[in-house]
Amino acid sequence: MNKIICIKKAIVIGITSCILIGCGKSEPAIDGVVDIFDYVSVDFDGANGQGKANVVIDYDNLELEMVGGRDKLEALDDVEDLGTLNKYINVCASLSFSSDKYTELSNGDVVTVSVVYDKEAANMAGVVFGDELSHEYTVSGLK
Repeated sequence: MNKIICIKKAIVIGITSCILIGCGKSEPAIDGVVDIFDYVSVDFDGANGQGKANVVIDYDNLELEMVGGRDKLEALDDVEDLGTLNKYINVCASLSFSSDKYTELSNGDVVTVSVVYDKEAANMAGVVFGDELSHEYTVSGLK
């Protein structure tokens, strides 16, 4: 009978330990970037009917928010921090933007800009870009 009680106690302790160890694991810390398109703009230039679109990415501020702000960036100064910085670099390197129209644009046209990136790299860096993978911009300012 004592053996059965000891075995039950060992099983309960083992299960409890597994649960506690599992709870101790944490997902990568999320540093920010809720909407990638906060860092994307489209400049329109040219004559109405012959306008051109230029997709502009504010990589400096995007990278700064990915890291978690200027204070966190400045704190990354040790050799051990190179791995962390490399994660953010991999995410930025994986970003690719495209537009469905670049030329022969008129005021009022709608241009859709799409983004593709390595979601696994973003997850490893703790970066979330949001669910929006494309965004529409209305052409304006053409002469």
